[in-house]
Amino acid sequence: MRLKTLLMTMACFATTATSSAATLKRNGPLQATTMRDWRAAGMDGTGCYWSARRNGPVLFAANGRTGITRVAGRVVVLEPAPGARELFPFTYDAWRSPGLTIRILDTAVVRAMGDETVTTDATLVVVLRGRIIKTRGSMICGS
Repeated sequence: MRLKTLLMTMACFATTATSSAATLKRNGPLQATTMRDWRAAGMDGTGCYWSARRNGPVLFAANGRTGITRVAGRVVVLEPAPGARELFPFTYDAWRSPGLTIRILDTAVVRAMGDETVTTDATLVVVLRGRIIKTRGSMICGS
């Protein structure tokens, strides 16, 4: 009986670790943000957000001169990096906070267009404490 319990416990840990590792590989160090996070940072109106997969969690959002993400369970508010270029009206292609920089490499290949939004392929280049992680996904911009 103990062996069966031990094996079941090990299987649960393996499944959880594999799922967590797959999420980490797909998302890099970034974690999902929420509308509550965006509003707490004062974000409202026209801007962009980035997701690693269609209809997936929002891992990075930008509005005006404010960017937001979540790393290790903590909300990180970013500002435009020096020399950042306009990516979409009201937002930029490079962001920074202490220990973290995010650069958006937008392909400008339109994947979807709505009345007030446009979706393009984009890669996030995340530098966290000197470690560089590139993650492909979609940038959705609009109001």
